[in-house]
Amino acid sequence: MAETPSSQHLTRAFEDSEQELKNNLPPWSEADFKQRLLTVFLYIAIYLPVVVLLGLVIGGYIIYLIFYIYPLVGDTDDRPELYYWHSDSEKTNAETRGWIFFTLVTWCIFWILVSHYRALKTDPGQIPREREWDIPDDENDESSSESVVLIEKRKDGSIRTCARCTMRKPDRTHHCKQCERCNLKMDHHCNWVANCVGYFNYKYFFLIVFYGAVALAIFISTFWETVVVVLNDSESSAALCFFVVLCYSLILMLGIAVIGFCIFHIRLMIQNYTTIEYCEKKKQKVQEYKVSPFDKGAWNNLKEALGKNWYWWLVPFNYRDPDEKGLHFGRK
Repeated sequence: MAETPSSQHLTRAFEDSEQELKNNLPPWSEADFKQRLLTVFLYIAIYLPVVVLLGLVIGGYIIYLIFYIYPLVGDTDDRPELYYWHSDSEKTNAETRGWIFFTLVTWCIFWILVSHYRALKTDPGQIPREREWDIPDDENDESSSESVVLIEKRKDGSIRTCARCTMRKPDRTHHCKQCERCNLKMDHHCNWVANCVGYFNYKYFFLIVFYGAVALAIFISTFWETVVVVLNDSESSAALCFFVVLCYSLILMLGIAVIGFCIFHIRLMIQNYTTIEYCEKKKQKVQEYKVSPFDKGAWNNLKEALGKNWYWWLVPFNYRDPDEKGLHFGRK
């Protein structure tokens, strides 16, 4: 979703203020009370979205267990009479259905949490401090541009460089103001994981979105039964009805957004675009990005994004081999 000019200015101003604050704060051991307070505030601002996301995941899971799964599998006599069954066979079917959905949702939540941890803790990849990527002092330097074969170039045909990092940029590398560094195959900076999403942790980010979309799809397609039961039960209080309807409405809106976001990223992987390339190049109708210059066919594009071994794609392990550096990307 493209940002408006005003939101772009606001985001840029926040990023600049955050970076300026980081640069002006001394180490914790040398800081006075005011500086320590600012440091705490800074870390709260950075990690608040992470806490909110974890709260939504765990809170939604608990609500689903209490209001949908437990009435199906729990041995209790105080459930509403219209609760899904009127015979022993219907009750057995309901219990089976409940255990199946419990297993599926728990599986998704587990991998969301593991993938979130991996995305947060994994370095997305940075330009190596090697002579090959240093900006040469003059044209006769042996580390000159001829020694680096890259697809992406500046408009004048020269190799892209980063003024802040004073390094040459490998293909698909971009500078992140919030991280204050260049990241390999940078997709975007994600505040929900307090990290950039790049070459070495994109799979973990995608798995958060993928399993989130699956869990939300299950929630949306099953929890409506609880809404119907609660609204039709004469013993349900107004507060309970409001709470259940509010939860389902919020999850429905969140589910539509996350499922759409998941489909968007699957499309990006198949076509071999990053979010930055899609928004800044393809969407802006840059001729060279009408088709991704890194496109190697759908199957190979997926292998590049999620790892060489397809049977590991849906678990946040066995991602990059030691020989994969994220510095060069071939064509089809």
